[in-house]
Amino acid sequence: MNNLFSLFLFMPTHLLLAQSPTVFWEPEIPVSDGSIYGNIRPRIVVAADNVPMVVYGKAGGALNASRWNGTGFDTPVSLLPANMSSYLASWTGPDAASKGDTVVIVFKAQPIEVGNVYSVRSFDGGITFSDTIRVDDHNLGVAWLPSLDMDENGNPSVIYMAHDPVWVHPRYVVTHSTDQGATYQGEMEIALSIPDEACDCCPAEYVINGNQHALLYRNNESNIRDIYAVYSTDDGMTYPSFENIDQLSWAVTSCPSTGPHGIFSNDKLISVYASRAGGTYRTYISETDATTGLSYVSTTMMTPPASGAGSQNYPRIAGQGDTLFVAWQEAETSNNEIMFAWTTTGSISELLSSKQMVNTTTTSAQTNPDIAYKDGFIHLVYQDASAGDVIYRRGILGTLSVEDEMLSSVQISPNPSVNSKFFLNASDYSSIELIDIQGNIVPVNIIHHSSQTEIDLGTNYGTFILKVSNEKGDQTIRIQNSK
Repeated sequence: MNNLFSLFLFMPTHLLLAQSPTVFWEPEIPVSDGSIYGNIRPRIVVAADNVPMVVYGKAGGALNASRWNGTGFDTPVSLLPANMSSYLASWTGPDAASKGDTVVIVFKAQPIEVGNVYSVRSFDGGITFSDTIRVDDHNLGVAWLPSLDMDENGNPSVIYMAHDPVWVHPRYVVTHSTDQGATYQGEMEIALSIPDEACDCCPAEYVINGNQHALLYRNNESNIRDIYAVYSTDDGMTYPSFENIDQLSWAVTSCPSTGPHGIFSNDKLISVYASRAGGTYRTYISETDATTGLSYVSTTMMTPPASGAGSQNYPRIAGQGDTLFVAWQEAETSNNEIMFAWTTTGSISELLSSKQMVNTTTTSAQTNPDIAYKDGFIHLVYQDASAGDVIYRRGILGTLSVEDEMLSSVQISPNPSVNSKFFLNASDYSSIELIDIQGNIVPVNIIHHSSQTEIDLGTNYGTFILKVSNEKGDQTIRIQNSK
């Protein structure tokens, strides 16, 4: 019971029956100085002990990684040797995967025509990294647009697009490592049976869950650019089945430069992607049954912008089991914001109804989100055009009862606080408890004033749940105490 949810186990039964899930967001935190280290297309992974690590690029092709240290992010680590630069754009760049403290990052080296696909790896959660390791063995033509995932033993599988000279026959291939990324096997083409060819500048994704492996990519069959999944149930040794998981029949003669992302959820493959099949870019969610082979179930459009002219793009998904989180960029007109939706039941309708804006800055463009989830924590990063930084926010998945939400007479300020002092306007409470995110009771100093109650957290910093009880019931309020 040593977690956030344990604090609700001793509530009265009528309160427990009324609980609904919610996400408590902590303040936005810049990952680094973007003017020095860049902010292009960030990607986030979670190392051991729920420590996030972010990799991102800078104009010119530099790549940097920053690791959380408890109060902020460490000074970025440069990932490339002095004589190397990576291929970067708003729609493609490095990718990363982690298992415990094993982290592997893949990227495409410049120049685009002859540069290879490389990786770097870390065994200390992103504090230090190896020299570059060549991933591809594609010596004739172009290899680019890499992506990867990692199995339970920390062994990465990398997919990339391969072309024959010169820029012909685009297709996705996979290469596996069995020694945690020290070496890679020869490339294997895994979409031969699908008609026509891969969309030649659309990034793809690779997804691993146990012995289940799936390539998600955008195909191009006579300019119909639907999303396909290619599926393996033997750890990527063979790929006997595939499915069109999109089925929107988007006809476009130019490359859209946007691709899918996905995860396995119980017996389903849940995928997110953008399409302009309806005339405007929208985010879609696809369900595909993966019980035996692949069988298409449904495609659902995410709740659209209020303005019919608004657009959505670059969705990402994370989660575990029926708990799913989706983030994407959305513009009512031209100003992109970062949107977020979640479900704890696996319900697509719950995803649609939970849509919210997650960034707090609305005066500039926030783009290219990425999201990770582990042990009740949502880790979100995105690119901010105003400050020029990568922005990080952490969310805490918690539970709030309907009765709690109705106790509007109980209010606390300031929140967040920077001097450990909070003031509660309620005087008719029977008890006050402060609980940390692990579910532990935290001692505090309570001082009674004539019209309010002062709560002094002392040297206890971070995010807490304040539980206030009175004759109406119990109210839980998320508070933040910053240094």
